[in-house]
Amino acid sequence: MLDDVVLRVERLGKLYSRSMEQARGRVGLQLLYSAIGLPKPPKAEPKSKADFWALDDINFELKRGGSLGIIGLNGSGKTTLLRMLAGQILPDRGLVSVHGKTASMIDLTAGFDPTRSGADNIFLRGAALGRSVEELTESYDAIVDFSELDEAINAPLDTYSSGMKMRLAFSIMMASAPDILFIDEVLSVGDFRFRQKCLARLREVRASTSFVLVSHSMSDVRSFCDEVIVMQAGRCVFRGAPNDAIEAYESLQLEGPPSREKRIERILAPQFANETALRDVEFYWCDASGARREHFSPDQQLCFHLSFVSDVDIRRMIVGIPIWREDGTYVTGLSTDRGEGAPPVAAGERVVLRMNVDHNPLNEGEYVSNVTVLDGPEMLIRVENHILTIERRREPSWGIVSIPNRWQRL
Repeated sequence: MLDDVVLRVERLGKLYSRSMEQARGRVGLQLLYSAIGLPKPPKAEPKSKADFWALDDINFELKRGGSLGIIGLNGSGKTTLLRMLAGQILPDRGLVSVHGKTASMIDLTAGFDPTRSGADNIFLRGAALGRSVEELTESYDAIVDFSELDEAINAPLDTYSSGMKMRLAFSIMMASAPDILFIDEVLSVGDFRFRQKCLARLREVRASTSFVLVSHSMSDVRSFCDEVIVMQAGRCVFRGAPNDAIEAYESLQLEGPPSREKRIERILAPQFANETALRDVEFYWCDASGARREHFSPDQQLCFHLSFVSDVDIRRMIVGIPIWREDGTYVTGLSTDRGEGAPPVAAGERVVLRMNVDHNPLNEGEYVSNVTVLDGPEMLIRVENHILTIERRREPSWGIVSIPNRWQRL
């Protein structure tokens, strides 16, 4: 239905110039027309080689409760488009139609007064978002509680760390209950725990709030977006489901379809090895007898061998093998950080470990993985493991893993 559309973009375009003189003239003309109440300046057209379309012929609709991702290489026009949707930049061509209240998480700390307290800035920033004093007073306690600033809320903002400012700004923004939320690379608010809290809050409001998200994090795009557009040189070159769009985006990065090696490299990145900490490192998949192998039948015991010499004391050793499918789907992790864990290691000591999976649940396919060794949070090594191949099961199987189950009629 037409009423379900909260954002409509039609033939949107933005003309920029590499000439400072021409750029200033175009901005001045826009300000003049805005000041005297005229709708917009005459139709913009390139007048020299210095002019270029930063955005050209962008069209899409966003329905209530929907979420749209915008991805692309640096300089493709993603943030320019988002700022135009948020009303921060005027278009030179086309139309942006918005139905409902909007809020922008583009520069969370913009508009704050550093000389005023966090409490004062709740009302200042809230007013800029169109909220009344009564509404802000009613939601004040909820904003402070979510930001976790406690007594610091009454301190001047210029005494806040950057993380504290981001937490306050996010809390104010989410309390505004917008119909459309524009987000630009700010899903990394604060520390890890607070980020999870923010992500949970965003999921809570998805039923009533539409999202437009610009991000370089493909995991965030997959998690939050129903549809994704891929930008290149100011134009939309692809629009579709998140996984298809990400594949199209990666093909732009590689200037062609990504090879198998490149796909695996992206899945397993980053790699790291501290050669001053561990040496003579050896690892491989093996069977129960310890014989090296990379192909396993489904009913065969899956084992792994790892050995190394440590030149440092390892107080809290953690060994892990994160496993993915070739399409980037994270399958599971095999780790010593369960149960009793692994004992400490003294400098100069040789370590030999065997991992056993008695009942292999993996279905047919090839699996890629890393081998990681940590000392608590410190990474000592994270390197590519050998590809693990599981052969087809005799009985029917679906998905990535087979879970033993038994049915009975009651």
